[in-house]
This record gives sequence, C-alpha cells and structure tokens, in this order.
Amino acid sequence: MATIEQQKQLVEQLKNKLQQFLTIPIDQLTREPQLGQQLSFKSAEGLFVIIIELFKRVNTVELLDVPYNILNGFNGQLDHAISVFDQIKSFNPATNNPVNQRNSLIAQLENQYESYYSTAIPILTTGLLNSNDLSLERTKLNDALAELEKEKEKTRKESEKYLTEIKDVLDKARQAAVEVGVAQHNMIFKEEASEHKKLSENWLKWTIWVLVAITLVGIGLLFIKPSDEGTHFLIHFTITKIVILTVMFYALAICTRNYKAHKHNSILNKHRQNALNTFETFSKAAGTDTQTKNAVLLEATHTIFSNQQTGYLNQDGESDSPNRIIEIIKNSTSKGQE
Repeated sequence: MATIEQQKQLVEQLKNKLQQFLTIPIDQLTREPQLGQQLSFKSAEGLFVIIIELFKRVNTVELLDVPYNILNGFNGQLDHAISVFDQIKSFNPATNNPVNQRNSLIAQLENQYESYYSTAIPILTTGLLNSNDLSLERTKLNDALAELEKEKEKTRKESEKYLTEIKDVLDKARQAAVEVGVAQHNMIFKEEASEHKKLSENWLKWTIWVLVAITLVGIGLLFIKPSDEGTHFLIHFTITKIVILTVMFYALAICTRNYKAHKHNSILNKHRQNALNTFETFSKAAGTDTQTKNAVLLEATHTIFSNQQTGYLNQDGESDSPNRIIEIIKNSTSKGQE
C-alpha cells in the first residue's frame, strides 16, 4: 500500500500532466494549415475532442480521494495519450509513407480510447460518490437527457424534411429523365421526317423532269414521219418509238413510286413526332388518373408502331404487330396493378 507522501507525489504529477495536456489547442493537433487536407489530422478532430473532454472531467475530481493503484493505472494511460499527441504535433510529412504514419497515430488513439475510458471511470465514480450534492448531478443528468430528447426530436424533424426534399428531387430527376428520353425519341422521328421529306422533294423533281421529257419526246415523235423504204423500216421505226416511250414511262413509274414512298415515310414520322410532342402534355393533364395515363400511353404506342394511312401508298401495311405490342403493355400494366 502506498504512503500518503507517495499519493501526494502521484497526484501532483497527474495535475501537472493534465494541465499540460488540457492546454493543447485543437488546431495544433489537426494541423490542417501546415499539412493540407490530404495529410492533416482533421478527420480525427472529433476523437481529439472526446479524449480531451474525458481527461478534463478527471481533472475536476479531487484526486487525493482516489486509491493509489487506480491513479497509477490512469497515469500510464495519460502518458500514452501525451506521447501520441506529441508525435502528432511533431509529425513530419517528408518522411517515408506519411499517410500510413498519420493513420497509424490515429489508430493508436482509437484503439487506446477504451483503456483511457476504463481507467477514468473509477476516478469519475469516486468523485461522484464523494460529492455532497448528488441531487444536483441527477438534475444535470435529467437536463442533459431532456436536451438530448429535444435534439433527437429536432434531428428527426430535420431528417423527415430532408427526406421529403430528397424524394422531391428524385421525382423531378425521374421526370426529367422521362422528358429527356421523350425528347431524344422525338428528335429521331424529326430527323427521319426531314430526311424523307428532302428525298421526296428530290424524287418529285425527277418525276417532273421525266414528265417534261416524255412530253417533249412525244411531241417530237409526232413530227417524225417514217420514210417510204418499206414495211421493214416501218416496223423498226414503230418498235423504236415504243421502246423509248416504254423506258421513259418506266422511269416515270420508278420516280413516282419513290416519291410516294418517301412522302409516306415523311408524313408518318412527322405524325410520330407530333405524338411524342403532345404525350407529356396529355400525361400531365391526367394528374393521378392511372387509367387515363395508360390510355394516352397506349394511343401513343399505337401511333408510333402502327403503319398509319397517308394516302400515298396503294396498300397500307398490316397493323397486327403494333396491336400485339399494345396487348403486351396492357397485360404488363394489369399485372403491375395486381
């Protein structure tokens, strides 16, 4: 058992060490201005504060009332904390592997904190038991709990507020993604319509030129009369006229057919573009009416995938394929609602 003199010496040592330890500014530990964000100890600032607060509470206790062995164990942990803090204050980033050394120092404090706490608890308990006003401590504790509950409620409300804001942002992001997707498909049909329109105009010009050529050739052939060289020459002359006109009418048929095909595709893609342009307007106007939204979706799908009649083709394509797509969408929607 230690003597009273040994007890006093140990208490004096602890007070001096605590005084030295508790006067260390936090910025001398984080060292962000000197080391920068990459190598500073800013990430361990919370740990520094917790350790300093723990030793600060120990410093408020009358240490002479604490058994020697408990104080001696605490003295060893305090020496360890002072040693690590000194290494942090003198940390040199020019050494080999500075990041690993910095992380090692932080890890030492994290691993040793439980020991700091374990040796500090008996001292704090002794200080509490020797206090003549336990009711005051209980009142402080109750006040702290009440304050904690207030903070908890405040945090809960803020969390709900932030969660609502996040949901709104997500909804807007989804809506923006849908609108961007619609706009992208809208541009596809717009480009197709413009391309087919340009080609149809080219083929219309060719059709007009061929018609003009047929007219001119026909008029020219009217003034060309066969000579009186016999039946053989007459047959040859007639066949030549027929071949020329046949080739020219065949060219006219090709130009006309290509013009109609491109004109049909131009109108069809323009119709699809208009369907996508108005899709969002009708979908938003439906509000929360799911049936109306589904109806708008089905009609837009039918417009996009079906072969609409434009009057430029002699035979319109079958619409079985888009009808099958619509049935698939209906089935998927009904299963999703179930």
